[in-house]
Amino acid sequence: MAEEIRLSKSFIETELPQAPPLYVSVYLMTLAIGQDAKKVAERLKATETDVLYAWGYWKGKGYLQEEQRQEPQRPALVSSVRPDYSPRELALYIKNDKVRKLFDSAQKKLGKMLSQQDMSLLFSFYDWLGLPMEVIELLLSYCTASGHTGMRYIEKVAIGWAEEGVNTVEKAAEYIELRKTGYRSILQAFGQNRMPVAAEEAYMKKWLQEYKLPLDVVKLACERTVMQTGKASFAYADRILENWKKAGVSAVADVQAQDAAFVAKKAQNTPTTQTAEKPQRAQKQNRFINYTQSEWDFAELERLEREQREKW
Repeated sequence: MAEEIRLSKSFIETELPQAPPLYVSVYLMTLAIGQDAKKVAERLKATETDVLYAWGYWKGKGYLQEEQRQEPQRPALVSSVRPDYSPRELALYIKNDKVRKLFDSAQKKLGKMLSQQDMSLLFSFYDWLGLPMEVIELLLSYCTASGHTGMRYIEKVAIGWAEEGVNTVEKAAEYIELRKTGYRSILQAFGQNRMPVAAEEAYMKKWLQEYKLPLDVVKLACERTVMQTGKASFAYADRILENWKKAGVSAVADVQAQDAAFVAKKAQNTPTTQTAEKPQRAQKQNRFINYTQSEWDFAELERLEREQREKW
């Protein structure tokens, strides 16, 4: 910690009157205890965001170095109460280049002038949810591209990203790609051409992220579901995929191998269908034929008949 802080006369005469009082306090406290945003905020009973923006202000003036601007540690869980920012606070924050750029970009994407409430909500994504400015930009592009420009919808998506840890540009891009191609492909396999509802998205997230099954395997299960049930039943497809997961399926080829094994086993257990020769029915015995048939000598019979006529 610094034992002595020296300020130039020009700094006191020109900079102090122009700077917001809180920014002056942050600057002096930073010189005194070092570049720890959390400690500076605690000493001044301010927020870490206030400290960061104060540092940005003084950096722009050339009094602090770029490396002194560090992101604050954010809590892992999202607080249930979203903070609201007064016009005076927003007027201070908008002096930061990144905040101003975010608001300008949001106006273009939403196609309207931002109200004080809109700006407060957008800024809360950074200050409250801990999402970087670049991620918030991607979030806005994702929502508006699908036709959702309502701020309440955008807020729900932002909260979802924060809770799922979508807090980097790479994770945001992966999230968007999954929903644009993965979820859409699954719904198309069900014969649907629409956005998924929350319950359906939970199933798809389970199959792709928890089970880590390839997309083509999931689509195959969906197609079989429609063939067997005649409808898009996520619960039925879930049972198929759960069984495949337990069986160690990791590719379509594994499913095909299972199918072949099932057919072979079924054929092995099925009796031979060849028709055996039916035994000849035994001739029914009766009193007329229940004797040994003799070979008849017709010439001898004719001789005997002739002798018998001569006697007459």
